[in-house]
Amino acid sequence: MSLDRTGKPASGTSGRTAPSKGFVREAPKAEGPGLAIPAAATAAGLGALALWKPALAKAVLGKANAARQQLMLSGFALPKSVLGNVGSAVEASIEGRSLKPLKEMFSRETIKDARQAYKMNAGLPGAGATAPMNPTLPGPVPGRIMGAMDEAAQKAHIRAGASREEAQSRMLQSPLEGRLAKALDSPASRYLIPFRRTPFNQFFEGLERLPGGRSGSGTAKAVYMGAGAAHGAATADDRTPISIPLATAFASRYGLPYAAAAIAARQLAGGSGGGDIASTVLPVGEYGFESAMTDPTRPFTRPAALTALDKLLGGQ
Repeated sequence: MSLDRTGKPASGTSGRTAPSKGFVREAPKAEGPGLAIPAAATAAGLGALALWKPALAKAVLGKANAARQQLMLSGFALPKSVLGNVGSAVEASIEGRSLKPLKEMFSRETIKDARQAYKMNAGLPGAGATAPMNPTLPGPVPGRIMGAMDEAAQKAHIRAGASREEAQSRMLQSPLEGRLAKALDSPASRYLIPFRRTPFNQFFEGLERLPGGRSGSGTAKAVYMGAGAAHGAATADDRTPISIPLATAFASRYGLPYAAAAIAARQLAGGSGGGDIASTVLPVGEYGFESAMTDPTRPFTRPAALTALDKLLGGQ
């Protein structure tokens, strides 16, 4: 319907609007309270339960947090963990110029160790010394599978000739020390950063293996950074390629040099910036400090598995 300057229907038109053909986009509806009311009700209920039965409230919160952690691991964390285990053996073979680490990683003994660790309900991967004390969930949840495979992979490295400390380093599971370890061991830090060893070791070990770093062999640095640069240039047209964070996990202790080379090559090739990639190379890249503080229910409302599926289907 067209109007004249007075606001009345113009001549030759009726007061009715002809039905349009095709898709008609409706005006956006006002957003309601969303999850605010259920979240507030849940918090009030837990508060009342804590006053009535503190032990029961602690158990409920523990199980809820365990479920939250498993939902955080439900996306690309498991395939990254598998690739990291295999990649650590590849790295050991490159640096040691021997196939023994690879042979041990794929031996029957490793499978046996993984089964045994799974039965013993291995702790959450990368959570630190307090992992076995965390409440666990029944069934083949991601954390239990990853913890079992990590333990079996460390034993494979030891059988290949590595010391226990070197095996932990290759698996990015070296104990955190000093003020950082103390700060991360508080209840608040365990909530905000439930997976600690892997991401921090990935960063520290990677820094030491950048050009000029004190650790790592020159051959391995050239191999991983060259591969990362080629990978970045080949995926320059993709805004957030899934393959780079997976390959970064496979690069093990050379993950940071690999990702840095990939981001630099993408920029030189005229691709998009590396901000999105920098966040996805972490073991659990879907969640961070901000989401843990501002949206603590996000793992329940948006599990990592849904984010992973969206990326696999071509979403952002």
